Amino acid sequence: MRVFLKLSILLASYLLVAAGEDTRDEENSWQTGMACTTCACQQRSAHFDKESFCMFSYFPSRAYKMLWFSTPTNFVVYIRNIESNTHGNYYMTICDELKCQYLSSTEDQVFLFTATKKVIMYIDMSTSFEVQYYVGCDVLDQTDVVVGREAGSLFPQPGYCWIVIPRLYNKATTQHTAATNIFLSHVNVPENSRLSLKNVLTGELLLDFKNYTNFDVTSLDKSESAITYQTNKYISSMFLFTVVKCPPDACTDISFQLKVQALSHDDSECFRRKQACVYGLPEEYDEEQVSCGDEDEEETCDAFEKFEEEISFSGPQPLADGSRNNKSRRSRCKWHYRNKEKKYFCRKDKNNKTKFSPDCSKFGVCALYCIERRVFRKICGKSLRIFH
Repeated sequence: MRVFLKLSILLASYLLVAAGEDTRDEENSWQTGMACTTCACQQRSAHFDKESFCMFSYFPSRAYKMLWFSTPTNFVVYIRNIESNTHGNYYMTICDELKCQYLSSTEDQVFLFTATKKVIMYIDMSTSFEVQYYVGCDVLDQTDVVVGREAGSLFPQPGYCWIVIPRLYNKATTQHTAATNIFLSHVNVPENSRLSLKNVLTGELLLDFKNYTNFDVTSLDKSESAITYQTNKYISSMFLFTVVKCPPDACTDISFQLKVQALSHDDSECFRRKQACVYGLPEEYDEEQVSCGDEDEEETCDAFEKFEEEISFSGPQPLADGSRNNKSRRSRCKWHYRNKEKKYFCRKDKNNKTKFSPDCSKFGVCALYCIERRVFRKICGKSLRIFH
């Protein structure tokens, strides 16, 4: 009976840590979870550098570190900022229970190990680097990603997290994805719980949920340089959707639907052109980009139409005659300008610092939305001249 009680206490403690450990989700921080300073790491997400490795040989200088979990699951390991003095020789060996990978390149690396209990890293101590890892996440490296979770259902992996590599083509060695739109709907977050969506490669916090949200959307641009993936592939975008914390008895109450729209370079270009022409949302503050001819407005862009279709569910439904009211238009403006309102609406005129530029009329069907954000929401702070 005493043994059973001890095991119950240990299990309850593990659930509390696994679903609610302290994390570093500050914007633009690549680190998630706590620092692992011991030879063996058992957190579901943590970060470390070579200083926490344990020596097993002094001549030559070699050290090791082990990541482990109680049952077979997925390990995602991101190794960055590598500086090696081994002159092209192997400076690290990283192994699961079946095979080993040998690293000689100093490019940033991402490794995925599946159905294993442990990953062991052996290093030459003359090499420096940083590591972020995740354990127990469901990994979706594919096209047309849709994740739906219903309240009361079991989690597919023990880490309460999902790592997504958006793809245009399955099994391609290069990702080809220029940008990604991520849609989250019907997000139910129990009390004292939190979900977050983060760019794994840059650390940028994209979305954060602490209560029920009917709909939200964000975009993920590809990294400037590709990252080596599984030693012979390359990726430029990867994101993490995770349960940051939740009380053990409430974790299964979490529910949501996540959809991913991966865009090619051509898709991204036509998408931005349509945004500029229909919603007055130029990539930069260029008057020529704001004005569009009839041909540009009528340009067919499947990526833009799909985005419009997804966000239409967040706003008012069509009227009986098939038209949409002003609230529907405002809803679509809201999602196209998501997290970009200050960038576009609060820019001061270069020649007259007492007024905004451009005038709200330049934002097409979103002119009223611009006025609302400037005048009533006061997103620009100090009041300037609203009308020229």
